[in-house]
Amino acid sequence: MPVQDVTIRRVDADTAEKTALTDIHGRYYFPDVPYGPVTLHYEKAGYEPLVWSFSFDGPTQVVYVQMANLDELLDDAANNIQKRDWALASSYLDRIKKIDPENSVAVYLDAEMLSRQENFEQAVALLEGLSSKKDSSFAVELALADLYQDKLGQPEKALLHLRKALTIQDDIDVENRIAFLEKK
Repeated sequence: MPVQDVTIRRVDADTAEKTALTDIHGRYYFPDVPYGPVTLHYEKAGYEPLVWSFSFDGPTQVVYVQMANLDELLDDAANNIQKRDWALASSYLDRIKKIDPENSVAVYLDAEMLSRQENFEQAVALLEGLSSKKDSSFAVELALADLYQDKLGQPEKALLHLRKALTIQDDIDVENRIAFLEKK
C-alpha cells in the first residue's frame, strides 16, 4: 500500500544531500540524479526507517521499497509468539523498540513471550512496569493476577491486581476470583 508523506533523503558522493516527500501514491522524484552509487534514507513517524543503497543506471530506473509500520510489526510479533517462534518474535519486538521504545503493547507482548517461555519473574517485572503507569489496562492487571496466582503462588499479589483490574473495568469473573481468593 502506498505511503504518503515519507521523507526521502538522497545521499551521493558528488552533490549535497537532497530531500523529497512522497505523494498520495507513494511516488517521489529527484531531478538530476548522477549515475553511480546512491543512498536513499526513508523516514516517517510510526514507520521503521529504511536505508537503501544502489547504483543508479538512468532516468527510467524505478525504485520500489516496502516500509513496515508499527501496527504491522506488532501483528507480526503477536503472530510469532502464538507460533512459539521466539527468535522471530524477538526480532519484531526489537524493531518495534527502535521505532517506539516505550510502546506498551510491545512491552505486553514481550511479557507474554517471557511467560510462555516460563520466565515468570521477568514477565512480572515488565508487567509491573506497565501497571505502575497511571493508564494501566485491564489486560495488564489480569495478566499479573494470573501470573501471581497460578505461576508464582502469591495470592495476595494476585488479589491486589484483581482489585486494580476492577477499578478499570467491571467484570463478574474477576469479582468471583476475588471472592474465592478472599475465602482462602
